[in-house]
Amino acid sequence: MKNIIFKTAIVALILTGLNSCRKGDDLYTSPNSPSAATPASMLSACEVGTFNSLEGGTVRIASIFMQHSSGVYGQMVQPEEYAPIESDMDNYWNVLYPNMLNCKLLGDNFGAADPNYRGIARILLAMNLGLTTDMWGDCPYSEAFQGASNLAPHFDPQQSVLSAIQTLLDGAITDLASTTNNVVPANDDFIFKGNTAAWTKVAWTLKARYYMRLSKKGGFDPNVVLTDLGNGIASNADNCYSIHGSAGAETNGWAAFLNNRYGYVVANQTLIDSMGNMTDPRTPCYFDTTYEGNMAVGNVIGNLNPNVSSWGPYLGGLDNTETANPTKNVPLVSFAEAKFLEAEAKLRISASDPTAVTSLNTAITASISEVTGTPFAGTLPVIYTAANTTIHTVILEKWKAMFADPVESYADYRRTGFPVLKMNPLGLLPYVPKRLPTSEQERTTNPNAPTPSLGTPVWYAQ
Repeated sequence: MKNIIFKTAIVALILTGLNSCRKGDDLYTSPNSPSAATPASMLSACEVGTFNSLEGGTVRIASIFMQHSSGVYGQMVQPEEYAPIESDMDNYWNVLYPNMLNCKLLGDNFGAADPNYRGIARILLAMNLGLTTDMWGDCPYSEAFQGASNLAPHFDPQQSVLSAIQTLLDGAITDLASTTNNVVPANDDFIFKGNTAAWTKVAWTLKARYYMRLSKKGGFDPNVVLTDLGNGIASNADNCYSIHGSAGAETNGWAAFLNNRYGYVVANQTLIDSMGNMTDPRTPCYFDTTYEGNMAVGNVIGNLNPNVSSWGPYLGGLDNTETANPTKNVPLVSFAEAKFLEAEAKLRISASDPTAVTSLNTAITASISEVTGTPFAGTLPVIYTAANTTIHTVILEKWKAMFADPVESYADYRRTGFPVLKMNPLGLLPYVPKRLPTSEQERTTNPNAPTPSLGTPVWYAQ
């Protein structure tokens, strides 16, 4: 972690945009810059860095692993064939850790005087740390930001990392309740404009998300999930989005990748078939349906066909004018996710809970409404009753809904085995990789870096 630790004196990220394949070094400004010395500039930078992480390469890999998308050209063929490249991890690692550093510095430098800022910073840090542990398992945290005093931080066990996420979120909830602040977030908070109540709901929903990771572990209590959700996101109006504009520094990461590497990642027929193609109102939002007669057409698993549908307007991809939308905002934490978590928790308490189907149907309705941008009051694409609502069906429908957040589906798949996916016959492994490989840079510079195989499950999936 030498490239990361040497930067502990650096204070804020430059708002340089969300284009792919950028190193962490490109995202910094000098600590001597006056603009870097305010909580406002740091918060804006931390949010942009988080958008970059949550719309970046690791998320695209999860999308390919989960057959939301197919990687059919260039470096995206490797994850399609279950062989992600170690050196590619350097780019992702060197975006995540500098941004987490900045979130920590924001809290450390300004939290005592401005706890509302620290509260948001803690949530952003939890989101980035959650992505890191979901994709790599054990990762540096407790020793990650100690500067030259520790250039080879140990990797914390995933169990400890998940506990640290809960501690961050608990601290955030306390900070956001504080009314004693020298200054408070406003327009520098792109997401909620300083609305601490909205951020608090996000924190509680994230607590439920990361507690559910423990569903296979002894002592897991699904009632904790329900309690957390009772304080969390309560409608689509509460959703947490990445916020984008048209300038280079502001654009949507999915759209930027599509513009820069069109044809590298395309639609996957597995998801299209599971949704019943155009019978699901989300399909023309997820995928470009202009390619072949107002239908979505995807790459069939085991092929590398670029001549199919691309991402659609929901992720900022092509619409019916064949134009990508760099200003499309993308949900990061949503009401739909909360209701899927609620349905699963209820079924884990009682497999015959008659209210679980209500939570499931509400989740699907919320997803359709959010994706299409119109309140949905029609007949759902799939009819569920109390009799056919199971953890399997909940995770299946959640997989369809998490198109913008495939890391959630990747986590669900590893801890539940659902949805059931057909393995790629071209795969270099007979299974979907259970984690990403260790960053090459980290492996070669940090003697404490573990190098588990792609077949070693992360802790919560064991």
